[in-house]
Amino acid sequence: MENSQLLKSLSTYVNSDDQFAVMIDGPWGSGKTYFLKNTVVPHICGEHKVVYFSVYGYESLAKLKSELIGKLFISSFGKNQDKEDQFKTQDIVSIVNEVGGAVWDKFATFKTLVATTENYVINKRLRSQMPDSSPVLIIDDLERISRDVHTSDLMGFLLTDIIEPYGYRVIVVGNAKEIRDDEINEFNMTREKVVSRIFPFTYDFNNIRQEFFQGSGNRFLQEDSEWLVQIVADHARRNGGQINLRTLEFILTTFTIIDRELNQYWESNTQGKVDDLQIKRSVFANLFVIATEYRQGKLTRENLELIDQILNTRSFFFMHMKDDEEKSLAEKITLKYHDDTNLKQVIMYDNSVNEAVFSGVFDAASFIKSWIHLFRPRGRASSLDKVANFREMTDKQLEELEQQLLNDVQKPDISIKDVLSTINNFLFFDQSDLYFCKEDYLAVLLESLKNAVNKAVLENNPTYDREDIGFMYSMIATDNDTLKRVRDILKSGDNAKHELQTEQLVNAIFDDNYELMRDFTQSGLNANVFRKILDSSQLDSELLTAGSKANLLDRYLRSEYIRITNSKDFHSGENADISELIQKVEKFINESLDIGRIDRFNLRNLLKTLKEILSKFSE
Repeated sequence: MENSQLLKSLSTYVNSDDQFAVMIDGPWGSGKTYFLKNTVVPHICGEHKVVYFSVYGYESLAKLKSELIGKLFISSFGKNQDKEDQFKTQDIVSIVNEVGGAVWDKFATFKTLVATTENYVINKRLRSQMPDSSPVLIIDDLERISRDVHTSDLMGFLLTDIIEPYGYRVIVVGNAKEIRDDEINEFNMTREKVVSRIFPFTYDFNNIRQEFFQGSGNRFLQEDSEWLVQIVADHARRNGGQINLRTLEFILTTFTIIDRELNQYWESNTQGKVDDLQIKRSVFANLFVIATEYRQGKLTRENLELIDQILNTRSFFFMHMKDDEEKSLAEKITLKYHDDTNLKQVIMYDNSVNEAVFSGVFDAASFIKSWIHLFRPRGRASSLDKVANFREMTDKQLEELEQQLLNDVQKPDISIKDVLSTINNFLFFDQSDLYFCKEDYLAVLLESLKNAVNKAVLENNPTYDREDIGFMYSMIATDNDTLKRVRDILKSGDNAKHELQTEQLVNAIFDDNYELMRDFTQSGLNANVFRKILDSSQLDSELLTAGSKANLLDRYLRSEYIRITNSKDFHSGENADISELIQKVEKFINESLDIGRIDRFNLRNLLKTLKEILSKFSE
């Protein structure tokens, strides 16, 4: 139904003699409550008293009944009262926020009366409304009712305790598809006895444009509202005709943060300013996809790295040998959203938008730089970008491209991600009888992968999560031999990086570099500092020597091993190394006669701490 038709149907119902309820049925977040508060209630409250009541949060039917009757009782005083009792309850906002608390205080005496003479006081008061225009009760969030309250019991209460005795027109709002499985049959049977009509709800996109975009107060959202609504509407049509307005509100709120950062950046920088409209469209498209997936629970901070493949590229191409091959999260997103021509023309994905979604922080300079690189490149498209168009090439052209790819991966600045993409592409070409070069491509590419991994380790940059290969690179994942060799290279890089970081941590301990120690702790580095110290020259140069730095190591160990209750869980298998270090410290204390008393004091404290850790780990 169009919203105008629904409003007309509801108006007819509240002005009729219908002795049943009606129901508005639609998906969660589709805008039912928004439509009621902003369209239905203002339309009917001129002639009818309106009470809005959400059943969400009530743990018992008795409590729900008590609160609901209380609201109806208060609202019944909204018209034709003596001056000292006059207060209006024209809509739900005034009932709850403006006069609710004051009214309860004013009518505190009635609480006692309700308990003692409930039938007389409440019935008389609520029945007194019947000669006037029928009061209206809106029951919202039906599908979110507590498990301790049966919807069938609630529906029966509405009919026998509200509609029949007091003449209320009751509008029930919810999502019938979300009623719990254990009571859906009973609910349906009760609903047939209580509800005369069910109105399906779909929000009007014309209203979205007017209320969410043109009424936003944001210049871009207002001026480009036609294009923006088209993006929203096209997505909704591909997803059952619905748009979750709570998600849309989140998107627009986040975009306002992003838009402010972009405008502030352009106040002092001209980079990208000439393309501000297209940049903001790209931002919105990026935000719309990521925020929608996030709000649906499909994209989380924990699995965000699974979409790395579509970050900072305009080539959204995925190799497959089989049509039924499991698709990665990155590919699922492109298949779900990129059918929209308007979105596809401007879409790009950048981590700065991801941060805006998950943290509310946006780096305008980073996004603009990425956008210019992708949409206004000064040079030619990269060789990897050209792979997506291989079907339009001649054999000779593809051979030249393959040779260029082999040359590119041997450059010193090649990234791990680009090498893996190239391996994935070449496996596809080889298995499709489309590999034209004579070189042993796998040997070249694996050597390039080693170099890229080593470079990342030396520069202390992230390597690559081996577990993500199966999601990101389908051809590598299905070639067991190549997959093992790739993972071995990445594992060796991880081991080398762990060794390097452990060495840096030990250096930070003896240099009393608190900032670096804190960074390693926060990064989750699980390092065996005992083994590292035993195997390093620092054992003799920093610890077992005159001017020993035992106090620095002792302070670190007490902070990270003694004070951390579950430190044993992170350092299993280190007991033998702790014992060995204890023996070496004891031997040095006993045999070194030329160290000072302060050194001996610090070393004995360290020894005490080491033994305390060993005892803790041995329990």
